[in-house]
Amino acid sequence: MAKSQQQSRLRRLLAVESARIMADEGVADFRVAKEKAARRLGVGGDAQQGWPSNAEIEEELHSRLQLFHGDVHGVELRRLREQALQAMQWLAAFQPRLTGPVLSGTATRHATITLHLFADTPESVIFFLMDQRVAYEEGWQRLHYGEAPARDYPSLNLRHAGAELRLIIFDLDEDRRSPASPVDGKPLRRATRAQLQKLLTEPVVDQF
Repeated sequence: MAKSQQQSRLRRLLAVESARIMADEGVADFRVAKEKAARRLGVGGDAQQGWPSNAEIEEELHSRLQLFHGDVHGVELRRLREQALQAMQWLAAFQPRLTGPVLSGTATRHATITLHLFADTPESVIFFLMDQRVAYEEGWQRLHYGEAPARDYPSLNLRHAGAELRLIIFDLDEDRRSPASPVDGKPLRRATRAQLQKLLTEPVVDQF
């Protein structure tokens, strides 16, 4: 087998195994999934240049979820989206937008729901949570915008109404500018409450 064919086959195997790890083991981070897949396939770290892209893995992940998880995945995804809608109604004052695997359809049953919030200051969100007596953990989320330097945004991890939430807080005037997707580098897809409600009326199988 020619070297190029071997590299192409290995790239495909890594994409399939990475997708399996994400679907079956609940790994959400593409890099972590790729590293685990490489170890299991005996691929050295020096071969990272030939590893599959996040977009290739996401395509495999969509296929695997539909093929092997079928109706169960559809039920779990709908439950996560309904929880997301409930959280967005709860956080309505901060113009929430749903993003990430729960929106794209690649979320597994234990996925964290990622919401982008827009506030005059991060403290506005924190004070709201304190008033609601909701415990949270503070952190940062690094996001990219094309060729511009990456920027760190405040993030809050918490549990509400049975759902794991990750809230990333943006300035009020950033609601029209979406950061780059970790999958393909294009502007990240975000959904409003109205858009999510519409999505919930459509069969999951017709969304991909």
